Amino acid sequence: MWEFTDGLDIQPNFASPTFEVLRDRIIGGTQTTHQEVATDLATAWQNDCNLRSITWTVQANEDTRLAAEVTQAERELADQEHIHLEQEAEAKLREAEKKKPKINNFKSGTAVSDTLTPRPSQYTIHKLKTFEFVELWYFSPDGCKETSDEAKRTADNAFGFTRVDNFVALKPVASFKALCKAIQDHSLEWCQFNLAKNSFLLYINKLNWPEKHQQALTMFFMNIVAHPCRSEPFSE
Repeated sequence: MWEFTDGLDIQPNFASPTFEVLRDRIIGGTQTTHQEVATDLATAWQNDCNLRSITWTVQANEDTRLAAEVTQAERELADQEHIHLEQEAEAKLREAEKKKPKINNFKSGTAVSDTLTPRPSQYTIHKLKTFEFVELWYFSPDGCKETSDEAKRTADNAFGFTRVDNFVALKPVASFKALCKAIQDHSLEWCQFNLAKNSFLLYINKLNWPEKHQQALTMFFMNIVAHPCRSEPFSE
């Protein structure tokens, strides 16, 4: 690429003796004078100078534009690389947070009970979920303890078949096996009945039984507890 230095090119004196031979060749057999030839040469030189100046300006502007595009592309590439590195760092941080041991949250000021409420067996809960009859004994402390001991005695790999929707699935035997030691409701001692009915009412509420049914059963048990015979000697 040629360079053009505006203002440094000096127009030659085409009327000087230095260009006399050139003027003679141009004149040849014409009637043109040396002054006319010198003027034509000066005009041609100026036109050429102007043309080169225009060409140089166009080329300079194009070079500037290309350089700006390259700079912009490099800046965008650097920005993308920076964003990519930030995303990688954030992903690593999230992964590290997932692997970091976590401690369970708690509600401050909440009192912790000093007793454990007996928990009925899976068999009992299943009966409640399917709205099937189940003896109150399973909700008593004795029933909960007996079913818990039985579950521990049953092998962990003891499974049976059950139907879920249209599929056959495996289910722990303890979850649908009744105990032969279960006591019928009419044979319960008063203490066993009183504790079992409270646990029964608690769990049908947890399992979202219809409100109407819960109220009816609550009134049923209250009527038993408040029955006049309870005031008689040896009523229990």
